[in-house]
Amino acid sequence: MAKQLNEITACIDKELKEFEKMFSDCFEFENSSLKSMLSYVLSMKGKRVRPILTFLVAASIGKINTQTKKSAVIIELLHTASLLHDDVIDASSLRRGRKTLNALWDNRSAILIGDYLYGKALSLIETQEDFNLMPVYAMIAMDLPSGEIKEEDSTKEKDISLDKYLQVIYEKTASLIEASVLSAYISNDTKQVSREQMQELGHCIGMAFQIKDDILDYSENTGKEKGKDLKEKKITLPFIYYFRSLNEQEQEETLDFLFSEDKDEKEIERFIFLLSESGAVKQAEEKMEYYTQRAESIISLMPDNVYSRSLLDLVSYLTKREH
Repeated sequence: MAKQLNEITACIDKELKEFEKMFSDCFEFENSSLKSMLSYVLSMKGKRVRPILTFLVAASIGKINTQTKKSAVIIELLHTASLLHDDVIDASSLRRGRKTLNALWDNRSAILIGDYLYGKALSLIETQEDFNLMPVYAMIAMDLPSGEIKEEDSTKEKDISLDKYLQVIYEKTASLIEASVLSAYISNDTKQVSREQMQELGHCIGMAFQIKDDILDYSENTGKEKGKDLKEKKITLPFIYYFRSLNEQEQEETLDFLFSEDKDEKEIERFIFLLSESGAVKQAEEKMEYYTQRAESIISLMPDNVYSRSLLDLVSYLTKREH
């Protein structure tokens, strides 16, 4: 039976509590209007996958030091800022079952709060050790908007290619997870693993994580709004595999459906049924498993301890989760 997240993170509970204190301190502000918006963003806490990964990797290969903790905070700030901007771009009104900042206030406020968090992340870069991680932070800052632009291009060009999809999910999702793993490696002076191995580990976990999200859009009882990606005209892996199984006329009709402005619930339900029956979800699961096995093989090369075993449990949790 797969472990729950709180069981997996028990070995780093102290460090995660310290992280939460450091992270919440970044949201303190005297201005009442800004304070209320920042407080709301802080309350929309996710699973903290990125800091958990950073701490488990660091403890597996060395130790969780001050630099490790600060880098986890900086990356989570960059991640949170990107979500605020994503919600504006996608015109999303809900995230994690709650109203988005742009829905409660407005798009301008959401963009400005996102910009503020980017600035806050930069303000934490003070020491030489911090600057050693600047290439990692710069990679995130470039990859996240680049991924958004490529996704927008795919929509405009109706590009249903696997290569473009993999580029998009790497830049939009996997790059952040890769950065989390790399920051753990860079904050430790260790010869037990190589930078290339850690970069590959983060890449594979990130790709598997996003593919699982794509699969959940076509699954029952996930807590996620069913068909959300379809409504937002997003080209995801199950859709690509389904599209490949169709003849030319069916492909044209399917593209017309995906890019139509108004999709009613019955149409979405029917499409999800047809896609599920085609075996496309199964193919997406196989692709996810490919990345999962690559990640697990790298973890097997790391020192065997409670942290690396928890890292294996985390990979299993992320790919077997139901929400």
